[in-house]
Amino acid sequence: MRRSIPRSGRAAIAALAALALLAGCAASSGADPAEPVELADGEPGAAEDTDITVAIPFPDITMYSMYVLATDLGYYQEEGLTVEVITADNVTAAVASGSADIGVESTGTVIEAIRGGVEVDLVSGHYCRQNFDFAVQQGIEDVSDLDGTSVVLAGTPGDPAEFQRKRVLKEEGWDLDTVNVEVVYPGPGSESWTEFFVNDKISLQPFYGDDRPALEEHDAEFPVEALRNWANDVMVSGSAYAAENPNTLVRFLRATLKATDYMTAPAPGEFPENVDSVLDIYEANDFDVSALRGSDSVWVLDGHLACQNLYFGTEAWDTTVETQELEPIEFDESQLVYLEKAQELLGLDNEGPETLPYP
Repeated sequence: MRRSIPRSGRAAIAALAALALLAGCAASSGADPAEPVELADGEPGAAEDTDITVAIPFPDITMYSMYVLATDLGYYQEEGLTVEVITADNVTAAVASGSADIGVESTGTVIEAIRGGVEVDLVSGHYCRQNFDFAVQQGIEDVSDLDGTSVVLAGTPGDPAEFQRKRVLKEEGWDLDTVNVEVVYPGPGSESWTEFFVNDKISLQPFYGDDRPALEEHDAEFPVEALRNWANDVMVSGSAYAAENPNTLVRFLRATLKATDYMTAPAPGEFPENVDSVLDIYEANDFDVSALRGSDSVWVLDGHLACQNLYFGTEAWDTTVETQELEPIEFDESQLVYLEKAQELLGLDNEGPETLPYP
């Protein structure tokens, strides 16, 4: 359950425009492509960079909790690292420019950045699943009842998530191509979609956990609540930073893997055994967790979206390209050398996510 304003598609247009400018600078630099990194066997060497800045698109204690947990549980300290988390309007641009060392960005945006020549590496997965939840107005029982109405699929035109949501709706028996609907774009945050909904301006919207109370108060129906094994966000680093700081990245990822395991233990899809400890840490970091205390939901910590091994691979890349209707582009698996080394040190593999029941 995401507990703050979701990014939805705010990076889709403005971000790509900024990335295009960065790509132009990168293309004009004349730099030769970096050689694949080879890591030594055994323990990584000392971290080259011990002070790491991680950029996230917006503050969300559950979605980005592994960085808070890894700090408070001492995992980063064990690796000789100090990690600061900042927010950035354009995470990929922040990483490419060097104002952040590591960033969390939507998979589609990263793919388009790499296609455009922006010098960033996709170094790890972040969340390996996506939830697709939709609300409709009371009395709408099937897709035919949407005919002649307005619907929301994304906050801004050009957001690739629109294609994914439309695809999931079709797979769940709500094919919008069979009816005459107007797709409208109320703005990037889901709170604006809900405002349109409760004022009867739209008949269907995607929603997140923090939107549900207002929708329930409006007597909304929830005909589709689905989970897909599609990569959500990924972790990226500047290509030069990654090449110059291989031990730093391995150590950072190992600590983050430990925190992800702590958050999802005993396993995604099961009730998190460390929930009280995790919520105590959130609260100590000035996040309001009152709505999460006492929850009996197995998804209380967003564990349904996470993979304990921070999985990413060619299949996840290709699925993003397909479901977001992007132009095909080949994935360079050598970028995962740091993740695979961190996984190896913890006895993990890079297998993809298991299918989970939802909700």
